[in-house]
Amino acid sequence: MATDTIQRTPASRQQAPRRADPRNRPVTAPRHTLPVLPPGTRPASRPAGTRSRSRAPRMPFILLLVGLLGGALVSLLVISTTLAQGSFRITSLQAQNAELARQAQTLTNQVAQAGSPAVIAKKARQLGMRPNPRLGFIDLKSGKIVVGKPSRADAAINVPGFTP
Repeated sequence: MATDTIQRTPASRQQAPRRADPRNRPVTAPRHTLPVLPPGTRPASRPAGTRSRSRAPRMPFILLLVGLLGGALVSLLVISTTLAQGSFRITSLQAQNAELARQAQTLTNQVAQAGSPAVIAKKARQLGMRPNPRLGFIDLKSGKIVVGKPSRADAAINVPGFTP
């Protein structure tokens, strides 16, 4: 038989109980290991109705992870759909902008053509307007009205710094 760590002494030599010395404690197996049982014996089974402790905390954690992943996928789908919708709208607005730019260019060309002197003279003749045979110019220096062709001196531009 194996020797116990507790020493037995005869009753005559027994003394008052001593404090337990930490060095003389019985050697026990660590808590995380199973006890060694003699062959042919079965470990005591758990009472009916008790659950294992290791499975109880796992289920809420797994459900939390599944919920978070599901929420992330749904939010990713919403963001992707919103971005795609915005992209289609931008494409549509760019096409509309290009069409409006073409219309603006066409209208600008029509205005430039309608503002040319030849077109204006033609429209004036169609409306019954005739050129004035007696042109008159005002001389700003003297205040006189010059009729007909002005002389070369009167037609000369007298602006300081201008040399024709």
